[in-house]
Amino acid sequence: MENQTCLVEEYTIQQPSTVGVIVKGIENIKYAEKIKGTANGVYLMKGLREDMIAVFKPIQEEIFYSVGKKKGYKADREVAAFILDHPAQEGGERFGRVPPTSFARARYTNGETTDSESGSLQQYVQNQEWKQRPEVFAIDDVQRLSLIDVRFGNNDRHNGNILNSNTNGGRLIPIDHAFPYPYYMVDYVKSLDVKNDLNTLKENGIELGERSEYIYKVQNKVLQAGVLGGYTPKDIGKFMTKVYRRKKEKAPRTIIDVMNCMSGIPEAWSVEESQALELVHEKTTSALDYNRSLPEENLKGSTSTYRR
Repeated sequence: MENQTCLVEEYTIQQPSTVGVIVKGIENIKYAEKIKGTANGVYLMKGLREDMIAVFKPIQEEIFYSVGKKKGYKADREVAAFILDHPAQEGGERFGRVPPTSFARARYTNGETTDSESGSLQQYVQNQEWKQRPEVFAIDDVQRLSLIDVRFGNNDRHNGNILNSNTNGGRLIPIDHAFPYPYYMVDYVKSLDVKNDLNTLKENGIELGERSEYIYKVQNKVLQAGVLGGYTPKDIGKFMTKVYRRKKEKAPRTIIDVMNCMSGIPEAWSVEESQALELVHEKTTSALDYNRSLPEENLKGSTSTYRR
């Protein structure tokens, strides 16, 4: 819809079948207000008193999707992130605190035209003003965020998509990325089951595709090598960063280096997938060890994806 505010006439929700948590307040949705300045279409779903209830992202308004990917690719990933954000303890909060997310279809009108669109619907979370000051977050918050981003291969984390729900009581706690992951996070990583994750997504109608499934498996191998190996979020962050440096070094330092190195080993791709993933684990550990042996440096870089 081109209009900024529309009346929601009807909507249907498809909750993930294997997840008991639901988007709250959806029965009170009355209006959809389009958010300005976003790359993809994003709507705030509001109640009669302008209260924020959920965020709707229509599939028809997805742009910048990858070559070979159909529209709906991003909606699938929004829902998948929620489904796979398992609680650290049964009945507890979801580990990465991803808000409840479902597939939905909404029909809304601006008084002249009516549109009906499908997409993802996510619980609205009030964002407390933090003015991009990292000290408002506890160490535990940053460790959770880094762990979930490595696991899901998220290379688009920035100030605009970090919310402060004020769960730490507003305490100003200094951040230090050099702290290792605490024992309960190590146990959480040990408990992750990639095969079960992919089966769960398929049960909910989400097919990642061969390349995306492989990348998800690689990311989890990197996570295991890093967290179970006693490395810090800072160590893993460096490894996940494409570093711009003048001197070309032979030793792999980043995930890009590791995958490029494996591309040069024909037998790496002729073996069973499980063996190839173990090779990823081995080379990741070697790269993390090598990076730790180097003097502290301040290198510019950017996160990047890779191809098999």
